[in-house]
Amino acid sequence: MKVPDVLFYENKQHALLMENMLKDFLLGEHLLLVGNQGVGKNKVVDRFLHLLNRPREYLQLHRDTTVQSLTLQTSVKDGLVVYEDSPLVKAVQLGHILVIDEADKAPTNVTCILKTLVESGEMILSDGRRLIANPASVRGRKNVIVIHPDFRMIVLANRPGFPFLGNDFFGTLGDIFSCHAVDNPNPDSELAMLRQYGPEVPEPVLQKLVAAFGELRSLADQGIINYPYSTREVVNIVKHLQKFPTEGLANVVRNVFDFDSYNNEMREILIRILHKHGIPIGAKPTSVLLAKEFPLPDPKFMGYWKVNQLGNTQQKFLCPIETRRTDVKGPLYINVQAFPMERHEARSLSFTEEHAFWSLPLNEVNLVCDVAVAQENETENVLYVATCNPVSLYFMGLSGANGYYVDLYDIFPRTVGGIWQPLVTVAPLGNPLRGQVILHEEQTNTILLLDTNTCTIRQLLLSPDMHEAPKRTSWWGSKEEVRSHKMCREFSHQNWLVFYKEEG
Repeated sequence: MKVPDVLFYENKQHALLMENMLKDFLLGEHLLLVGNQGVGKNKVVDRFLHLLNRPREYLQLHRDTTVQSLTLQTSVKDGLVVYEDSPLVKAVQLGHILVIDEADKAPTNVTCILKTLVESGEMILSDGRRLIANPASVRGRKNVIVIHPDFRMIVLANRPGFPFLGNDFFGTLGDIFSCHAVDNPNPDSELAMLRQYGPEVPEPVLQKLVAAFGELRSLADQGIINYPYSTREVVNIVKHLQKFPTEGLANVVRNVFDFDSYNNEMREILIRILHKHGIPIGAKPTSVLLAKEFPLPDPKFMGYWKVNQLGNTQQKFLCPIETRRTDVKGPLYINVQAFPMERHEARSLSFTEEHAFWSLPLNEVNLVCDVAVAQENETENVLYVATCNPVSLYFMGLSGANGYYVDLYDIFPRTVGGIWQPLVTVAPLGNPLRGQVILHEEQTNTILLLDTNTCTIRQLLLSPDMHEAPKRTSWWGSKEEVRSHKMCREFSHQNWLVFYKEEG
């Protein structure tokens, strides 16, 4: 039996594709799979036939394929040239599945003979024999081959145009096939598949490869680069790293990109994308840029303190504690806007203390007031950035692709009598209040509770005197010393915050 059995790792995208193929296959349709080179068309078809336990006949076309070579196969046996039936004829006779690969490479006048076979169920071979679908029409006729009822065709073709330079097979014969588009797996499916190809390859390396090749494919779709780097290249890199774990990632990826290094423009694009995702191509062992080390002086004895216990040692000093109810105003629903964030790895070309960096969409007059980090789970951290002019909040997961922006221009009391008051601090809360953050303005002592999960904001009033308007002074130009309010957020992860007044 010719049932294919190949190494295939399941993923959601390919499983959904095979499910759609099965629906058309059960309806008796012939299938056409169109996709870029290296997206896994052959792998999917072989796995599909393996699950159906159906034998396969394989026929690969090329630019020199003729009508005769499509129906007859030339081989040498015992020194003699022998003409045998092609895989097409064998599949028709035995009821096998005929897989035609690279169908777009053959001339259109050659592949058009398949249209007669699919539409009318008849085809005349080069040696005079005739393929007929209806057995009743044979009736003793010679040189007639009855098409087996289980015969099916699965045709594989690349998309037309550059860089594959094939014919438009879909435009010519696409109407007689049930067509399915095969694309590269999405990032989650591709990452799950690469984990199975390279179980010992570190997870960060796999994530870098998936992100880098995903962006390269996006540039190919936009027409910026010519070749759409496919899953096949990523799988080969991961298999190489699995077998040779001591070889560096930069040397392995050169096996894929060295041919494009002769084009200076293409080379610059590749290096920029690979460095962005932390693949150190072109880096040298001497590229280490660390901060300058300064030696510390020897320790010197400066003095000591002595505690004198006078009087009754059992006497205790008690601090008065007053409990007040916190008033809450709100909630008020706010608009949380998402924007794409591009993570740039800083250690791709040289080793520094800087690990990665992002660029926030700030305008020229906006200033950063405070930055805080909250640990959402064991592997994910969320960065909060408070800005002023206007007062706003940016937050993002450090491993995510999107950031979020909250404009507090109409909510936060940023001005008092036309004077700028932008001193804002941030305190992210912990479990069970994850996703909620406290915004504190130091001069007006205004406290806001922002819930990023429900997109709501509330104002917290700790004491009645918080309703009083502050003095009309400028924080940058007033010579009079203004005592501001402070927020201690050392224990904000435990939902404990301390608000106090300087020298109060």
